[in-house]
Amino acid sequence: MRVTLHDIWISSGHDFKGRHGQGRQNNEILRVKTAECHAEKGILGDRYYNEQPGGKTQITFLSREVVSEMCDVLGLTSLDCSTLRRNVLISGVDLNNLIGRQFRLGSVLFEGVEECKPCYWMDEAVAPGANAFLVGRGGLRCRILEDGAIACGEAELEAIDPPTRKFHAIRQEDEQTSPVVDCLTVERPLQILVNGALFSMTMQTPGAERFLVRGLLHSEAVNDAPFRNYEQEETPLGTFARVELTDSAVAPANRRLASTSSCGLCGKESMEKMFEGVTPVSKVASISASALKTIHENARRRQSQFDGTGGCHAASAATAHGDVLCIFEDIGRHNAVDKVIGFLLENNLLVLADVLTVSGRVSFEIVQKCARAGIPILSAISAPSSLAVEMSERWGITLAGFCRNNRATFYSHTHRVGSYESSIL
Repeated sequence: MRVTLHDIWISSGHDFKGRHGQGRQNNEILRVKTAECHAEKGILGDRYYNEQPGGKTQITFLSREVVSEMCDVLGLTSLDCSTLRRNVLISGVDLNNLIGRQFRLGSVLFEGVEECKPCYWMDEAVAPGANAFLVGRGGLRCRILEDGAIACGEAELEAIDPPTRKFHAIRQEDEQTSPVVDCLTVERPLQILVNGALFSMTMQTPGAERFLVRGLLHSEAVNDAPFRNYEQEETPLGTFARVELTDSAVAPANRRLASTSSCGLCGKESMEKMFEGVTPVSKVASISASALKTIHENARRRQSQFDGTGGCHAASAATAHGDVLCIFEDIGRHNAVDKVIGFLLENNLLVLADVLTVSGRVSFEIVQKCARAGIPILSAISAPSSLAVEMSERWGITLAGFCRNNRATFYSHTHRVGSYESSIL
């Protein structure tokens, strides 16, 4: 979107901060045409520059539309915007919509952190009532992620949404088969190292990794304090987040996160191991949307725990003819899949399994389990992730998503997709 940067302000010292009851400190604030933005530090020459590397006060934006409305409400005919002590006066964008999102402005990549809350000094610096007016729209505090420069004038602001990828697929619905292009959520490994030691790994949608790591360490009672340093590296295998904690933080020692109900990869310690030791599935089978509809319906009728609680996932194994070999329920879908495969192994039935079904979505972990079991067809009620499709193609699995209401979309190894009414060859 096109925005306009009306003012850029920098100051080498604070004016109001910490001056309770003592009046103004009167540090000069300068209006500049351009400003250098340095990643993790701030605006060169500004009072917050390198004060807290990685902190949330590196640069602040304020909406000119908000300032204009405030002037109208408070009856101000003119206003020296330097008194607002924000770095950038901008128009053309709702700043609150950028909280928690990355956005690029010119050559600089920013991360919206939080609202820049006003304080009672606004009533003295601007006019009585300014503080109350600015509550909820006091501006946007941002972190600078990539070096660059900003300048007064028109600029292009690009908000970076959660990444997606497009995949060519085949959709069967009501006896009609047609090619489609589906947009799927990106899934990518994130490996977390704390104070130089491997902490854990999880799967995630790229973006806001710093927030994810900060929240995770807080939730696990490892760290409540700001990071001393945060670095992020993108590699072909995944994303590495390296964190240095402050002296007051709880040392993670040899702590490793256990698997959770939503992601079976949490706790694995090496990205390389995820892709090792899997032999592509070569079993000959044929499937269709009609056959998958029968399998899912047969499995659904046996979900007694879901009927009673509405709060668990299910996985089943079946032949391509629709005969369900077993079904298990669990709070985590990857646990349900492990139960299915374990049952098949214990009862020497794995050779009969042509189809593995799961409720909900399909991520990398489910594909990995299906491939190791040698089951050629994986079917899900909801969407697959991008990595699920990529690894299904790599490991010889026919992956079907959105399998409901006489419909299925096939994303990989579509040579096993027969006519609407087809079954195993």
